[in-house]
Amino acid sequence: MYGIIFIVVILILLIISGIRMSKEESEKITVFLRDSFGKPSIKKLTEARKESLKRNLDMFLSSKKEGEYIDDLTWCDTGMEDVFLQMDNCLSSAGEEYLYRNLHDLSGSVESIEHTDTVVSELYSDESLRINLGKALNELGFVKDRSLPEYLDKILSTDRILNPFFHIFADICYILAIIVTFFVPVIGVFFIILLVVLQVSSYFSFKRKADECLCGFSMIMGLASMGKVLPSVKDGETGKLLDELSGELRGIRLKTTFSALVINSGSNATGGIFSMLFTYINLLFHFDLIAAQILLGKIAASKDSVLNAYERTGYLDMCLSVASYRAFLETKGGFCKPVFTEDRCICIKDGFNPLIDSPVANDVTNSGGVLITGSNASGKSTYMRMIAVNAILAQTVSTCPSSEYKGSVFGIYSSIAVNDSILKGESYFMAEIRSLKRIVDASDNETRPVICFIDEIFKGTNTAERIAAADAVLHYLRDKGVLVFAATHDHELTSLAADLYDNVHFSEKIEGDDVLFTYKLEKGPSVSTNAIALLRKNGFPEEVIARSEKLCASLDWKAF
Repeated sequence: MYGIIFIVVILILLIISGIRMSKEESEKITVFLRDSFGKPSIKKLTEARKESLKRNLDMFLSSKKEGEYIDDLTWCDTGMEDVFLQMDNCLSSAGEEYLYRNLHDLSGSVESIEHTDTVVSELYSDESLRINLGKALNELGFVKDRSLPEYLDKILSTDRILNPFFHIFADICYILAIIVTFFVPVIGVFFIILLVVLQVSSYFSFKRKADECLCGFSMIMGLASMGKVLPSVKDGETGKLLDELSGELRGIRLKTTFSALVINSGSNATGGIFSMLFTYINLLFHFDLIAAQILLGKIAASKDSVLNAYERTGYLDMCLSVASYRAFLETKGGFCKPVFTEDRCICIKDGFNPLIDSPVANDVTNSGGVLITGSNASGKSTYMRMIAVNAILAQTVSTCPSSEYKGSVFGIYSSIAVNDSILKGESYFMAEIRSLKRIVDASDNETRPVICFIDEIFKGTNTAERIAAADAVLHYLRDKGVLVFAATHDHELTSLAADLYDNVHFSEKIEGDDVLFTYKLEKGPSVSTNAIALLRKNGFPEEVIARSEKLCASLDWKAF
């Protein structure tokens, strides 16, 4: 008898403590949301989570045509993986998945891009709305290794998790044993201990079989829980989205007596202040397993509502993250909203690469082709990546790291960081050919203007053939109307392609053993070299330096 009273008192104290801690947690979330706004993300994604994002992306891209998305080579070349990680202040798996997909997606219309800008702008300017939405999104939280669509497929392919009647019967036995305890304490306590041992020992075996379904249920119930705390906003596009989302969440209709227990179940559960208490309750009574079986039959009818709500939640979370990224860009050099034009051109003012700590801004004005020359490490590749990142962010999240952006809606391709492959038995030159061929194919097949970025074209072969092939490809792409930005060390190309390409360059100053780069774009082809100076700066033997300088002065580089 005293034992039962003791347990009841402990439960009451846990509940009171939980309520107090819940208030403290809410205050901590508010502080976190306020302090993290405008800061680069510090999240570390596990390999399992990265693979989950890639699977989710592959599912999304399966319905897209080539050119309607950023392909893997361009994504890697332009550093977009690092841009995503820098931008990813999402508060839920839904937002993280949506952001990752959206940064790849070039199929959106100008109207959809402008709609995203409107929502992001509303969140950017309204701190109260950001915090209240952030608190709601926090209810959904993150999963470890799968997206909700994946879990939903698993749930819908499952006929039965368990037979709930056995577990319900065990719970009824608890009640009977407690009643017996009042009359025959020894026997009652004996049966309670026996039931505890049986329930705890069998729980993990049952739970392993049901774990994937439980994780999916946790996310679905997290959506339902989020719907209770969504901010109520009547005005603006954000208000419309929140109102639509609230309606979808009400339509899920998956609330049951044990819904709170299901939320706190599964290896990917979002948790909560009562997680520990629910864990012990489920160990003893298997409420989460019983509830899972009851919910299993209700999922199919609500599938569309669940997916729509999850998608809309992801969109809002992405917009919140982009709003934070805009504030971050303000600390780097500012941001602008893109202006799209039907003219085949790109114009950027004060563009910078957000991945660089102290970036140097440069301008871009071009409706044709540009050949970029300059010494090693002078900034050629960084300049091209800056343009590419501006173009990608313009067409995906309507946020450009520059003071002005104007351009077409492009198909975007690059061939910058080409690598050979031992596993594929492919040389560097063959890898480069494949990389460039996809750009040539895009120039033939794309219905939209194409912009491309090429670094050191055909550097994997001999000088004569490199320059001849490079000139032919560069002329072909321009004849097809492609906006080409190509970096090269071959000054011969600046003359051969002068009829179709503007020449710009980056330069440096050599002061003693130091090579000082300005990283500012200048007109015309480069006339400086620094390779031997860099050898000296990095400690090569003086006899190597002397022989290099002597031979360089004697060679006739025009006779290639």
